Amino acid sequence: MIFFVSTSSEFENSSLVETMDFNIGSKGDIFLIDNAKLSGSDKLGNSFNIKANKINQIDNKFPIISGSKITGDINISSQIIIQIKAKIAELNTKDNILKLFGGFQIINEKYKIIGKEIFFNFKDSTITSNQPLTFLFSKGEMHGGKIKIIKSKIKANNLLFLIKDGVKIKYLL
Repeated sequence: MIFFVSTSSEFENSSLVETMDFNIGSKGDIFLIDNAKLSGSDKLGNSFNIKANKINQIDNKFPIISGSKITGDINISSQIIIQIKAKIAELNTKDNILKLFGGFQIINEKYKIIGKEIFFNFKDSTITSNQPLTFLFSKGEMHGGKIKIIKSKIKANNLLFLIKDGVKIKYLL
């Protein structure tokens, strides 16, 4: 996974950090980045571009870093880009998992998902939550206790939403 970290308003002027040789935090060093952008991409083409008020490592240990007041975009296929907002995010650079919690929003032109906690697993291209959430769309809303979002095998640029545990649907005709 490759990360770009920038405190400037123009991301093109950022510096490149590769985590393979990036040892800050691994030996007890501490870092904190204010008003930053954090971007990454993996070999499958999944990518993210996140703005955060603060980015720091968890418990002075790498590979988990945290950010607060998160906004940004996640590209989960060539044609599927979603916007995210969250109070807190944790990125595990070893496992390629991004956790949004403390209240999150996932926004697309067709839907909006609101909840307490959700995980983006870039390794297997899934999005999951075991917490209650609300799924808003143009003609109604759904509430559920859990969600798993995967790429459709039938149509390459579509997502499959698997919602369960107390699903309630309101649909306007």
